[in-house]
Amino acid sequence: MQYRCAIVDDEPLAIELLSNYLERMDHMELVIATDRLQDVSELIKSRQIDLILLDVNIYGRQTTGLNQLMKNADCRFIVVTAYPLASLGDIPLGGRHGYLPKPVSFPRFKEQVTKMLKMA
Repeated sequence: MQYRCAIVDDEPLAIELLSNYLERMDHMELVIATDRLQDVSELIKSRQIDLILLDVNIYGRQTTGLNQLMKNADCRFIVVTAYPLASLGDIPLGGRHGYLPKPVSFPRFKEQVTKMLKMA
């Protein structure tokens, strides 16, 4: 099975690193890499995406509406951020959605992605 993935981050180096990590894994297809969550919203609504790697702080602003979006989406999210888990507030992590602290190593990335997709 091929898993369709998106990266939402405003740091080009982070996008490059995560893209490289996805390429190193079997059955992973990068559909879009963007700095706007709105760019993947239609993919979420139409169920054309399986996993979103998401930075919650884009251009110095906390991404808004994540709680509701993550609760209603059929896809999995992995929040990839430099912020500690405790500072993410009401973002529904654990269970359906994962967390990776930056900087991300490939072993931790692979472990988290594998875990999230096994739950799908």
